[in-house]
Amino acid sequence: MISRFPSLIPAVAVTLAAHALLCSAAQAADIHVAPTGSDAAPGTASQPVASLERARDLVRSARREAPDAPITVWIAGGDYLQGKPLILGPEDSGTAQAPVVWRATEGATPRLLGARRLGPQDFSPITDPATLARIAPAAKGKVIAIDAARLGFKHLGPYPDVFSDTGGILALFTPDRRLPISRFPNRGFMTIRKILFNAGGPTTRKWEGADWHILEDHPTGGIFEYRDEFAARHEVWSRLLDRGVWVKGYWRIPWQNEAIRVRAIDPAKQVLTLSRPVPGGIGNKYTRPEGNGRESYWVMNLLEEIDQPGEWCLDFVDKKIYLWPPDDAKDAEIFVADSTEPVVLLDRAEHITLRGLLVTANSGPGITMRGGSANLIAGCTVRLVDDYGVRVEEGKNHTVLSSDLSHLGAGGVFLSGGDEKATPRVPAGHRVINNHIHHFSELQRVYTPGVNIGFTGGGNGGHHTCVGMTVAHNLIHDTPHAGVLLGSYDNVIEYNEIFRFAAVSNDIGGIYCYDRYYQFGGHTIRYNYIHSSDDGDAIYFDHDHPDITVFGNIAFLKSKGKRGTSFLYKIGDQAKSPQSINCQNNIAIESNFGFEFVSARPADARIANNVAVRCPTPFTWNVVKDGRKQPSDPYPSGPNKVYDADPGFVNLAGGDLRLRPDALLLKDLPDFKPIPFEKIGLYVDEYRPRLPDPEKIDRAGRHVKHDALEGYQILDRK
Repeated sequence: MISRFPSLIPAVAVTLAAHALLCSAAQAADIHVAPTGSDAAPGTASQPVASLERARDLVRSARREAPDAPITVWIAGGDYLQGKPLILGPEDSGTAQAPVVWRATEGATPRLLGARRLGPQDFSPITDPATLARIAPAAKGKVIAIDAARLGFKHLGPYPDVFSDTGGILALFTPDRRLPISRFPNRGFMTIRKILFNAGGPTTRKWEGADWHILEDHPTGGIFEYRDEFAARHEVWSRLLDRGVWVKGYWRIPWQNEAIRVRAIDPAKQVLTLSRPVPGGIGNKYTRPEGNGRESYWVMNLLEEIDQPGEWCLDFVDKKIYLWPPDDAKDAEIFVADSTEPVVLLDRAEHITLRGLLVTANSGPGITMRGGSANLIAGCTVRLVDDYGVRVEEGKNHTVLSSDLSHLGAGGVFLSGGDEKATPRVPAGHRVINNHIHHFSELQRVYTPGVNIGFTGGGNGGHHTCVGMTVAHNLIHDTPHAGVLLGSYDNVIEYNEIFRFAAVSNDIGGIYCYDRYYQFGGHTIRYNYIHSSDDGDAIYFDHDHPDITVFGNIAFLKSKGKRGTSFLYKIGDQAKSPQSINCQNNIAIESNFGFEFVSARPADARIANNVAVRCPTPFTWNVVKDGRKQPSDPYPSGPNKVYDADPGFVNLAGGDLRLRPDALLLKDLPDFKPIPFEKIGLYVDEYRPRLPDPEKIDRAGRHVKHDALEGYQILDRK
């Protein structure tokens, strides 16, 4: 639960206290910036400069004059339109004794935008008869044009033939939301009637062990029949192929989601041909070659499909944006973001703090820290960007603390760094602590988690070096796919609350690992609360799990689908590299499956004091024999318990999962260590003065709508 009792406050507080003492011991420099200032001004409180770039110049001058003095850049409220990123490099750095702090003035919210604000002069009525004829009846007289080429925007397409991100085009925002690119249908998906050509992967029903290759040189991609109810729309699209028509779909499994250019549409036969193959081809993995008739897709970015306020498209031929302005268009600002770079880039910088800033409206990341060391992002808000909110690329000992990251096209925080080849391994030491990360993966819908710790993709790929990170006390929720992705070595994930993950795609976890024994291990996963996912798994080892401690976690999935395992271990490479299991003192509640174990070294397992409450299948035991997973007798190292009723929580129905002193569980398992439930989640600190409103978080999901996929049940859970 959200708490005011953090486990990691001391380490962070020591750093902050040290900074405060240093600032008082040296003559600090203050530089002031405000949108109403002038870059010819000296940067004082009464005469601020106008731009962040000019403030950076003054920081450099102050550093040269007094290298041992801390510097604070005070940023007044208002808008700072960053046509290019604010880059802070080695020459802008502080030291441990004299940090450089860029922070909001007290009570202000500086808004750093990676976008350009449009004005009335940038909007034009549509007068061309051919264009007017393309507009849907509901949108007649309501769609306006923006001449993107005339305004100098660069990312005007076309899309690549195949992509799974944003396709590299510009984006539109208001201050409060990302404006949706046009699509059909507006919600949910179309489904395929029958696959005619897979264009890769197996062409028989023998999926297990089959090759899922891509046909690199094939002249077309997959070919399929579409359904009668969508025939009229496809006929319209068949006349637009010279302009470019793209469909995006979950073509064979729920963890692939590519957009592909359409090569041909035959309205007479109701057949659509894609331009390029995708890995594994199209058609449900388990029902080749014809598929199962439930593969889901939608069309995107067509003028013809603008049919509600706020929708827009970028016409790659006209080089124009067509927009049905939002309902509040008279009062709302419209921003166009046209950069793949971050709004703020800390490039090989050291000892810089960004505090209390709002970073928004960008088609790239919000903030990137690349190399360098000991930088701190604290109390910031990053929202409405089309990539990750924060990217931490290599470097040492960076911290993202007490910040809010939401409505992101990709994930919350991406981490990398350290040396996994050295002996001993060298940690990067990055920390992600006390952040509220929610409503992410809105554009890149798979493998862009709340926090990425070393794994970026499905199947056999996606590993990146990520050694010695700490991810703690974060509140992570509302995403179509993964909560946290874990790979590489020696990372600690603790005291996080994760819920409403796997809201669209299944076969994913609140904390999910798919990595190989030769590049993975030594992790600690403890004291996390993972809950409320209709068809997700909580802690999920989809391949290997060497030397990993899983202790004191609570999974309360409330499973509604066919999946839903609280603690799931799979066979992975155990035939090559036998592995044991360390899973102790965990609780599974109301999940379809409580604990599923498979080990090639069952005698070495440390499985004890685990509890399953109201789980239809509480414990499943398997061993590896002759290279295969086989059911076995239980192999616990100590007692575990199964309960059909509440074993002594303070308030199970109300979500208070502390144990009462007289709990039956504590009597049955005297060695069970009570889980510090009150310490899990966010806490109040200097940068987070209050906790989020529970009504807005809506843990009960009363106001939540998701487009869950159907027809993608995963059969290869070995």
